[in-house]
Amino acid sequence: MTRWVELSVRCSPDLEEPLAAIVTGECGGVELSPEGNLLRGWLPLDDRLESRLDRLQASLRAAAEAGGGDAELSVSPVASDDWLETWRANFRPFESAGRFRIRPPWEDPLEGPLLDLAIDPGMAFGTGQHPTTELMLRFLAENPPAGLRVLDAGAGSAILSIAAALLGAENVLAVEADPVAEENARRNIALNGVQERVRYVVGDAGELVDGAFDVVLMNIVAGVIIRLLPSIAPRLAAGGWLGCSGIIEERLEEVLEALQGHGLEARRVESSGEWRAVLAVKT
Repeated sequence: MTRWVELSVRCSPDLEEPLAAIVTGECGGVELSPEGNLLRGWLPLDDRLESRLDRLQASLRAAAEAGGGDAELSVSPVASDDWLETWRANFRPFESAGRFRIRPPWEDPLEGPLLDLAIDPGMAFGTGQHPTTELMLRFLAENPPAGLRVLDAGAGSAILSIAAALLGAENVLAVEADPVAEENARRNIALNGVQERVRYVVGDAGELVDGAFDVVLMNIVAGVIIRLLPSIAPRLAAGGWLGCSGIIEERLEEVLEALQGHGLEARRVESSGEWRAVLAVKT
């Protein structure tokens, strides 16, 4: 049974809205405390918790400094599952990258020009609201992988894999190292009716990936991107593109150098707050 931790963020009143968006993006939802200026979110107690907390702390710190206020993060074990329904109540449909309407499965789809994408992050693996994911969705929306072979390394909730399939990808290989994500990701894939084109596997992408791909998606962290490139870059077809995100500003140059060293030319660098995403092409 998965164990969870509760994140509490105390903040200045004028920072409540932007910090709530950050916590929602990382945790999939947020609870606004009745006493005010206190935000709560939840993450699984697993081997990815430390990196997630580091990422969240960096985002909170950057937003607080930009807003001229304070934000204090504390973490404590969760004693019960009573918060699950509260979390669900705070996940609302939203638009992303000008191409998608992302909604929880308990909300009805709407007709319109946006692609409907249902996602139930299971409290841990992303609804698409975090800036790193939104940047990757933007790359996909602007470079639709119609008819192409896609690799999603570090798939989590499978949101990027699903988005690629909805944009017409011929097939998608979604690889995730954390087995806790699998059940939820498979549910998301089925919710969107793309199970015939998205194959989800658990393990290390550097060891499991075979075949060739036209598009590679890596929404992880800089260190893992750099580690996986020697295994994954050779799998990218000439002229294909790789999008990577989850890169803090301080590590951008390392990632750019690693991409260049593996025959990938950086064509674009996008920013959202402290986060950077790179689109590179195989030369």
